[in-house]
Amino acid sequence: MVMSKPLCIIPARGGSKRFPKKNMALLNGKPLVDYAIEVALASKIFSRVCVSSEDQEILDIAKSYNPDFAMPRPQRLARDKSRIPQVCKYVLDELLKLGEKYEEFAILLPTSPLRTTTDIVKSFKIFKGNGANCVMSVTPFSHPPQRALSVENGLVKPYFGNQFMKQAQELAQLYRHDGTVIFIKTEVFLANNDYYVENTLPYYVPLERAVDVDNLLDLKFAEFLMKITPK
Repeated sequence: MVMSKPLCIIPARGGSKRFPKKNMALLNGKPLVDYAIEVALASKIFSRVCVSSEDQEILDIAKSYNPDFAMPRPQRLARDKSRIPQVCKYVLDELLKLGEKYEEFAILLPTSPLRTTTDIVKSFKIFKGNGANCVMSVTPFSHPPQRALSVENGLVKPYFGNQFMKQAQELAQLYRHDGTVIFIKTEVFLANNDYYVENTLPYYVPLERAVDVDNLLDLKFAEFLMKITPK
């Protein structure tokens, strides 16, 4: 059965070497994964929300919203080198076995807790209204990556060459995916085994909402931003 509305995949691995139990870290008393589930539900866009994890505690949180939200993943997809596209393909394949076929789906990373329902709704409108294969949230680099430095044999050198050691306004604005949202056509995703595909449109996220929690300092910064952001 082809579902009328898209799927939402929330990849939430339990293991993390740099920040153990990262997706379960408490932000103002609530686990990060809860923020992703709640904003997905509030958007009213999705046919189903799937929280993919090998961690029983995370799966139990998903079940507390709806038993169908929990999607256990095998350990081979829970390693440090496991990639999100591999997880998404597994979820799509498992749902297809249940008779659910999705023509499009979204990815929400739990580590982007400052996303809003408006982010989901607006990015979905861009996705549906412009014939894009994919819409990806992006945020500008706070410092031009073209001016990166490397240290080789104890010596500092411009990584991309001296030609890029200019004032920021003379360099092209570059962006990074911040984890807020990706919408993508399933057929295109499966053909490429990735979400970096042709005909991808941007959804711009301001730096003050583009926190990607990768360590304790990021978490504290997210707490600070939530306190100073007008309700």
